Amino acid sequence: MRVFITGISRGIGKGLCERYLNLGHEVYAIGRSNPFKEVKFQKVDVSAFELLPKAIENLQMQNIDIAILNAGILGEIKDMREWSIKELQNIMDINVWANKVIIDNIHTFTKKIVAISSGAAVNGNKGWGGYSISKAALNMLVSLYAKEIDSKIYALAPGVIKTDMVEKVISSNHSKYPSLDRVEAGMVGLDFGVERIIKAIERLDEFESGSFVDVRNLD
Repeated sequence: MRVFITGISRGIGKGLCERYLNLGHEVYAIGRSNPFKEVKFQKVDVSAFELLPKAIENLQMQNIDIAILNAGILGEIKDMREWSIKELQNIMDINVWANKVIIDNIHTFTKKIVAISSGAAVNGNKGWGGYSISKAALNMLVSLYAKEIDSKIYALAPGVIKTDMVEKVISSNHSKYPSLDRVEAGMVGLDFGVERIIKAIERLDEFESGSFVDVRNLD
């Protein structure tokens, strides 16, 4: 099987890449760095939209079975009024618009596209501001593309997985942002979380293309 993944330098992306390689699959990737010698890789910052088409072209991919659009940022946990427009633009560029450019350049040769979303896309909890907005927009982007492209495409919430990004978030003020208690209580280890994502991806064909699916509802 041929798999394409964005953002493999750490966290979920790194865990997914390692797991697919261990299963004997062929992995292609783009991102800022690559810790795997076996991966066919192009170095690029996904927010550099003008560079993405060439990076994808240079990978010389054909007949990709699964594309996992994992690269993203969370930003700070703070009140909505504290988010500057510049900060919101940055998080939207990485979490939404970079994925649009990537989808535009891979859908003709990719069977299934999985955009990593979040429960924050629908929960609307205090403090999650730009991240919640960006993931809600990503869900709608996926829904719209499902009506236009032949590839099956889904938005997948991976649950709360113990990564550097999540640990930084839960160090925020729990009394001011009560949802952090639930985030910390529901956090699972990286190996378990990655395995759960892979099993969820295998089941996505049970859902209509364009759907938002939370792995926690599949357990």
